[in-house]
Amino acid sequence: MFLRIENQNHLGKNRRVAGEAATQSGARWERWFVLSVAGLLLVVPPIVRELYPFSLPSMFSRAIDRLAVYKARDPRGAPVPLERLRLHVPEWHDPPVRTLGRAGYGRRKPASAHVLGEVASAAEVERAVRWALRRDPSLPPAVTVTQTVLGRGEHGALAVLSRAEWTIAR
Repeated sequence: MFLRIENQNHLGKNRRVAGEAATQSGARWERWFVLSVAGLLLVVPPIVRELYPFSLPSMFSRAIDRLAVYKARDPRGAPVPLERLRLHVPEWHDPPVRTLGRAGYGRRKPASAHVLGEVASAAEVERAVRWALRRDPSLPPAVTVTQTVLGRGEHGALAVLSRAEWTIAR
């Protein structure tokens, strides 16, 4: 009987020693992993200058000064979808990123004249709409595009900074 208890105690000690060695090895690996991730977070962003989500964690990290709002109507006054005219905002939550030669986070430049936070010129709007009108026969032969630019007015309040209207035909 004593032998059995002694043997069991002896096995328990061996298990405890093996477990402690495994814990020390796991703790060492965990410590190495945490230190290497912390090192990467300190070294990589200054080198790359943009590493989403570490450098741009929120969608409002770059404030928008001006916002262009577009409306398109056919000759009868009916609204025309902006997506079909290439005047839509492709991703509202994606502020444009100008580093590493990209537009957006890992996406190609959108097929739209409208980029969030930027105001397209009359030539850019006409080029995009005319291209869409020529490619899509289901669109009307001419559309009237209204561009309203919103931004900070007097005392920081939201105001209409400018409004332009163009009639664009195929």
